[in-house]
Amino acid sequence: MRTDEFRWILLRSFYEGYRSFNALFGQYEARVVAFTTKYGTDRKELKLPPDELLSLFDSHALLALRNGNLKTLRETSHELFPADRPDAFDNHVTNIYHEVSILKEEEWTLREQASSDDPKEYDRYYREVNYYYPKRLKHVSNLYGKARKRLERLLPSMGRNTIVIRSAYLFGEKLFLGVYDGGLAEFYEKLYPEGGALTGYSVVADSFLDGGFGSEAAESYDRAIAEARRRHAAAVKSGGESSDEARALEAQRRNLEKRRDKALVIA
Repeated sequence: MRTDEFRWILLRSFYEGYRSFNALFGQYEARVVAFTTKYGTDRKELKLPPDELLSLFDSHALLALRNGNLKTLRETSHELFPADRPDAFDNHVTNIYHEVSILKEEEWTLREQASSDDPKEYDRYYREVNYYYPKRLKHVSNLYGKARKRLERLLPSMGRNTIVIRSAYLFGEKLFLGVYDGGLAEFYEKLYPEGGALTGYSVVADSFLDGGFGSEAAESYDRAIAEARRRHAAAVKSGGESSDEARALEAQRRNLEKRRDKALVIA
């Protein structure tokens, strides 16, 4: 498998897993809040019967995360960052997989203890879970945050990889939903720090055009042109029509329109 392919798999599995974990964590927190409201007590003092305690955990989602996106992410990360070329991102991913595995084991043990006939044993384990489970969830959340920051520093090196840029454009709106408020456009700010969405749409449009995909190229050029117009209007407002920035953006827009017309011919 090519490096480009590994990089896209890495991005896809990371962002899908990131979104899935945050959804799982959010559901857990919402359920805890619901029970503290129901019983009128602080979460540290909350004591739930087995059926309600087990309802806090989505075991299927946790298992799916570990055996799905996280497993793929870890394996792909090891391919891209082998032992002789280590990176902090790979270390964070390994720790996330390890911590989520422990969470799954704790959830499984809790189910075993919930059916125990010994109430003292259940109370003891409940106190442990009530303290360590949310603490471990927060730790995983922090690890995901660190991994995301490190990945975003690595993104600019992927900005010319054909598979990465085309796949991000085609699937990014859904992939980055719940991760970046600005969706694909905000992702482009990370991928192309100096050009952002304007560079992102332009680069992928050129890639589609070079590959003979006229319709996709024309659509991408249209988005790049719209971004160029938006920035041009802002530049005119701040510095006037004759400002260097405004003139450069106007020239870039015209160039994009010419390439868009070329794409339409082969569409």
